[in-house]
Amino acid sequence: MLMCLGPVVFDPIISNLEETDLEIESSFAKHEVVGGDPIYEAMGGDGATIELSGVIHPEVWGVNGALAKLEAAEAAQLPLPLLRGTLEPLGWVVIQKLKRGDRTLSRFGYGREITFSVSLIRVGSPAASLASAIIGLFS
Repeated sequence: MLMCLGPVVFDPIISNLEETDLEIESSFAKHEVVGGDPIYEAMGGDGATIELSGVIHPEVWGVNGALAKLEAAEAAQLPLPLLRGTLEPLGWVVIQKLKRGDRTLSRFGYGREITFSVSLIRVGSPAASLASAIIGLFS
């Protein structure tokens, strides 16, 4: 396993992740000082965005349902746990954008190579009341 996003397990063969990018921002309040440099007061994190991108070859490995699970998770608009392949937690995220590109279409209308990218926003831990809805995505 390379990474796990909620119900979707990315592996090095079937639903292969090729890149991950992390961007973290912090907020600061600027206070002007007469005759001196401004003072910046830390206001906490302004969130992080994470980009995952990869490729699937359905004619070689079959369609494993990873894209369908990603589409369902995006439609549900629920926070999902994100884990590295070592099971290191990377926090809770929501899917902001999901992009799919079918390349060299087969006679069945899907790509012989399917590229995908997922834009994630790191969020706080979800409320306990969302637990059953989140678990429902895993079935």
